[in-house]
Amino acid sequence: MHQALAPNNRRWTRLGLLTGTIALFGAGSAFSQDQANPGGAPPAAAPAPTVPGANPDFPPHTKVLEGYEPVVSRSENGQSFYKVYHRKKDGQLLAELPKDFASIKQFIALTVASGESYAGLQAGELYCYWRQYDKRLALIEPNIEIRSTGDKESKDSVARLFTDRVILDVPIVTWVPKGGPVIDLDELLLGQAGKFFGSRAQGMNKNLMAVKTAKAFEHNVEFGIEVPVSDGQLRTLHYSISRIPDAAKSGYKPRVADERIGYFTTYYTDFGQFEPGKTRVRYINRWHLEKADPKLKLSPPKEPIKFYIEHTTPIRYRRWVKDGIEVWNKAFENIGIVNAIEVYFQDAASGAHMEKDPEDVNYNFVRWLNNGVGTAIGPSRVHPETGQILDADIILTDGWIRHWWQQYNEIIPEVALEGYAPETLSWLYQNPDWDPRIRLAPPSKRADLLAARAANPNPPELGGHPIAKVDGAMIGDQEYDGLLGRYSQVNGLCMAANCKTHGIAQMMMSLDAVAEGEGGDKPGEGGDKPKDDGDGEQMVDGIPESFIGPLIIDLVAHEVGHTLGLRHNFKASSIYTYEQINSDELKGKKPFTGSVMDYIPVNIVAGGKDAKRGDVGMIDIGPYDMWAIEYGYTFESDLKPILDRVAEPELAFATDEDTWGPDPLARRYDFAKNPLDFANNQMQLAREHRGKLLDKFVKDGDSWAKARRGYLMTLRSQTQSLSMMSNWIGGTFINRDKKGDKNGRAPIEVVPADQQRAAVDFVLANAFRDDAFGLNPELLRHMTIDKWWDMENQFDSPSWPVHDAILGIQASALTALMNPSTLSDVYDNEFRIPADQDAVTLPEILQKVRDEVWSELNNIPDGAQYSARKPFISSLRRNLQREHLSRLIDLTNPKIATAAPASRPISDLSAAEIGVIRGKIEAALAKGGLDPYSDAHLREASKRIERVLDARFVLQR
Repeated sequence: MHQALAPNNRRWTRLGLLTGTIALFGAGSAFSQDQANPGGAPPAAAPAPTVPGANPDFPPHTKVLEGYEPVVSRSENGQSFYKVYHRKKDGQLLAELPKDFASIKQFIALTVASGESYAGLQAGELYCYWRQYDKRLALIEPNIEIRSTGDKESKDSVARLFTDRVILDVPIVTWVPKGGPVIDLDELLLGQAGKFFGSRAQGMNKNLMAVKTAKAFEHNVEFGIEVPVSDGQLRTLHYSISRIPDAAKSGYKPRVADERIGYFTTYYTDFGQFEPGKTRVRYINRWHLEKADPKLKLSPPKEPIKFYIEHTTPIRYRRWVKDGIEVWNKAFENIGIVNAIEVYFQDAASGAHMEKDPEDVNYNFVRWLNNGVGTAIGPSRVHPETGQILDADIILTDGWIRHWWQQYNEIIPEVALEGYAPETLSWLYQNPDWDPRIRLAPPSKRADLLAARAANPNPPELGGHPIAKVDGAMIGDQEYDGLLGRYSQVNGLCMAANCKTHGIAQMMMSLDAVAEGEGGDKPGEGGDKPKDDGDGEQMVDGIPESFIGPLIIDLVAHEVGHTLGLRHNFKASSIYTYEQINSDELKGKKPFTGSVMDYIPVNIVAGGKDAKRGDVGMIDIGPYDMWAIEYGYTFESDLKPILDRVAEPELAFATDEDTWGPDPLARRYDFAKNPLDFANNQMQLAREHRGKLLDKFVKDGDSWAKARRGYLMTLRSQTQSLSMMSNWIGGTFINRDKKGDKNGRAPIEVVPADQQRAAVDFVLANAFRDDAFGLNPELLRHMTIDKWWDMENQFDSPSWPVHDAILGIQASALTALMNPSTLSDVYDNEFRIPADQDAVTLPEILQKVRDEVWSELNNIPDGAQYSARKPFISSLRRNLQREHLSRLIDLTNPKIATAAPASRPISDLSAAEIGVIRGKIEAALAKGGLDPYSDAHLREASKRIERVLDARFVLQR
């Protein structure tokens, strides 16, 4: 798709399809219409001959169609959008376009139907029309990015400057009398496939083409072409070509978007407007839902939203998938529509609905992919002029359920970076010793990563933030797919399933660690370990039914929310305290967050059978979901009373672009109004699981590699908790209230000082102390790996690199506490708070970290004797102290901290800190009795400090 950086300076990006191929819904592009007549017909085409003989260059249609059989329309009236002809001997396809083709706007929905791991996921769409140029037809994208609702002069100028774009052209092979032109579909669908599907159609062997689907309906035609691509893989490319609803005649009324409620949007720029805020027009994406009887308070819909659950969905999961879809009906009933959503099962055994193609734009499917990937995505296609949702297809995969073990070498760096802004990531790129992407990388890959940075010292766009990596060639492979560079947004990637995967892993660890007859962590309550022998709970794929069922409902409801137009709400998990979430007040009675559109962790509670436990997942849609549907779908014309509720605590909202901002509650994977309690629970779970790894978690006959995998699971929980709490330091709560809203709040509120201090204390206690990691010689002797040539760990050491791994986490924690962006936020917040009120300060943060890291020097016993086997300072702590000292030395140089407006005070305070450390070191060395390791370590640290302070003095003279 295209992205317009400026109206007269467009940068074509690879968002939608590849550069040089069809660009979907972008600048110059798929959202376009006749600029002088927004919403009107495409520009007039050259007049079409009504009789083939009028143009001798067209051969008689009877001769051209000889040997072809018509594809019979499946419409009740026998009419079809295109008249399709098929020659069986070689699979050749021809199509006769409607005689009024030049005035018809079309919608081409693209799907790779088979031959790749994400087959079935929407692959793009094109809003277009045909125009005749003598003996050829051009497929054209109308340009509706730039419009004008101003005076005639403005409209004329816009129409001249921002013109439509030719995508491709094909020859007219004949013309049917009193009908339309005939085109060669092989030329269009195969010969031009690269312009539709980009690299996914690269290297096709057209000689081995097979027609898998050729169907004709009154308003659409469906084509599925199987062809081997460059590597020989057979791949089916499906085209759904339909007549798009006329925006002016359909009765659909666009609804303007509002930032207080999170909907995907369709937007355009109106150069006929000059008032700030009116130049960019945004409509929410939503379905066209109407009451069958507007006079009724509660009425069925005129046309319900229908979902079909694909026959590949395992029978054992189907009822939960259905429940996850239908849970949204209560939100529509709240605005007067009963049974707005209907659900049907496609079933291979009975044949029910098997005639329906999931790729057909007329049907909304929930598809199940057995691809081993842990994800779920709910994209939709919309009318590019209005935001009306036309089609939605959800994919669910099996990986999040059966893949309890993840590649933690990749996951841990990701969770450590949660909440980092592009500015911080850019600074980290230029200072790799601070960068968790380097420090937490496997040792075998670290050198390559550093070499790549040395070869390209300039940080990538936005410091490597995921939003800069979006290419759109295939949605579902980048975190912000569907949001960037499109004029009509879509849910292109969703990681809600990833959050569920970790919760399942935690639960399975709890169950595996329970001895027979011992009270364990049965989901939701205390009790014995579930069995599948008829005496206990039903197990589904090795997981208790009472656990996996609600999680499937939760996940499906999340993805259905996307297909209704809703964006993520990453602040929804903050409406209740952790104690309330696990209380009788909520359990089984109310959903424990404000919205299913958050990434909500599975609620696994530590403490054994006596701990109070709430629901493991959402039991219903939340109050924010009800509110959002009311705003988007209500029939009331006055929306102000709805929006006026923005300050109600249960309606808290923040979305994807807020996750790298200053609000610590706008985060993925956090939980509760007081995430510190959740973080402490995660650490308690980690301790409980670590204590059972060897004697209960690893069973007789298991590989000892299971112990290492189990430990890394707990390390992920620990790292995620550290990352979650470090976001509170220097944080501010962000509110979306507008002036005049009822009970309106200030848009920026500094996080209270006591909450920031508690967050600092959590990080210090759970990242810098040796006992926080639960390691001992016996555990380390058993933390090995399985090695097979067909696995990715051939070069990993069977002995877990304990010092390197722990230092990586500690270094990441130091980065979170001491990076210039965080320190600058602390410094700015000091200015935001009146001087007579309590506030966290830069000196306080730096001193707290120093006191914890060098705590051994605060109280040295008289006459103590240490040895190399029993050192004064442990090996893990010596590594930590060297790392901390390096960080302070870096910060003494204002040029290194150039990212921070507070670089000079940071530099001065850091120099003062290392001076204090030096004094403590000298006192410790004077007492004597130190072991060789600690003595050498402290002497070297003292020399480093002396050289730094001397150099700083010389430089500043």
